Amino acid sequence: MFLNGTAMAGGADHHLVGGAPLVTATTTAKRYRFHAVGGAYPALEDVGPDQGAAVRGEVYELSYEQLREVLLPGEPAGLELGVIELADGSGSLAMILRRSWDDAPELTDISDLASWRAFKEQS
Repeated sequence: MFLNGTAMAGGADHHLVGGAPLVTATTTAKRYRFHAVGGAYPALEDVGPDQGAAVRGEVYELSYEQLREVLLPGEPAGLELGVIELADGSGSLAMILRRSWDDAPELTDISDLASWRAFKEQS
C-alpha cells in the first residue's frame, strides 16, 4: 500500500500501519496531480502519463485484514481505494481522490511540492 500523508513514518496516523514492514520510500509515476483537500489531507488525481508530478510516499506491506479493519475505516470521505503506478512502473494500492462526492471541499494543487510533509511545513 502506497501512503503519502499522515500514515507515513513520523506522521500522526502512522499507528494505523500497525507495525507493517516498510517496503520502500519511493515516488509515483509522473501521472498524478497532488492536492490538499480542504487543507486537511492529501489526494492523488490521475491525469495521464507525464502530465503530473512524482509524488513522494512510502510503500508498506499491509495485510488485507489491516486494510479492511484498521486503515481504510479511518480514511476521509474524499478518498477511495485505487491502484496507482509507481516510478519504477509497478503498481500499488493507494488512496486516490474520489471521482465525485457531495459537498466536496476546495482542492489546492500542491503538485509542485509533491510532498504532504513539505506542504504541512509550509502552511
